[in-house]
Amino acid sequence: MFELRDYLRKKLNSPLDIPPAQIAELPMGKMEYITYGEGKPLLIIHGGAGGYDQAVVLFRKYIPAGYQLICPSRPGYLGTPLTTGQSAEEQADAMAALLDYLNISSALVIAISAGGFSMYPLAIRHPEKVRGIIAIDAVSGEYLMPEQTSKLAHTLFLTDIGLWMTKESMIYFPEMVIKNLIKFDGYIDQAIIDNKINEIVNCREYLELITELMYCIADYKPREIGTMNDMAIGARTSWYDFASIKAPALIIHGTHDAEVKFYHGVFAYEQLASTEKERFWIEYGTHFGFYFARQANEAQQRFQEFIIKHG
Repeated sequence: MFELRDYLRKKLNSPLDIPPAQIAELPMGKMEYITYGEGKPLLIIHGGAGGYDQAVVLFRKYIPAGYQLICPSRPGYLGTPLTTGQSAEEQADAMAALLDYLNISSALVIAISAGGFSMYPLAIRHPEKVRGIIAIDAVSGEYLMPEQTSKLAHTLFLTDIGLWMTKESMIYFPEMVIKNLIKFDGYIDQAIIDNKINEIVNCREYLELITELMYCIADYKPREIGTMNDMAIGARTSWYDFASIKAPALIIHGTHDAEVKFYHGVFAYEQLASTEKERFWIEYGTHFGFYFARQANEAQQRFQEFIIKHG
């Protein structure tokens, strides 16, 4: 237990091993981004309470060799001002401009969670920039605050003091913190939760991902404007015009996702006009089922195969 505690303390208080961010001067304003790795370009669009760092943490270990991750901070997050693009359409235009800035004619685009707000409009408005899309538990239309996001959950995960408390609790009571994370992210019964807690606590790879993700979101203040803007976009968004998206597509979604409900993935897949479209439904998958569910390895394999085929 003390070895685990020391490991968690070190991970939660050590800077992430990622390159420093850069600033692109785009026609619509500044956009913060980093590139990670070498090879064919993959545009990674982060989710809520995120930033370029979240994108790297969530994907760097799951990308095949020979690809470069381009990870921007969406407007309102970290070093990208909200004025660069407040609406979903403006954010999509900024993503296209970033590719131009980097002299990239087109890229495979990967979005997780609220990253769907930017990815789908990008594929609709700038199809020439999009070689294909991968949506992982991504928003595909109207999005309202999940009903299980109680006042307690909001305090723990969307305030500076709450995130500090959660971060400290992770060191001394990791099982409790992981339990809360799973409960807020999925509709699954207690027996499955208990089994998953035990599995995560005894897996260094899982713990590393959770602690690095927590390290990112614990620095919440520079992510707050972007997070609140995502909520505003979600409240006024209708379903996207998927019939106009013809790029190859892979839709991955957890059937028991409580953050971005399963129907977001189903609707996107069924309405896409892509002649090459695939889906992978993660059984009993929560919002982070791609990483922690029983079928995670299968989902990751499909993810990598799609990148190799279309990237």
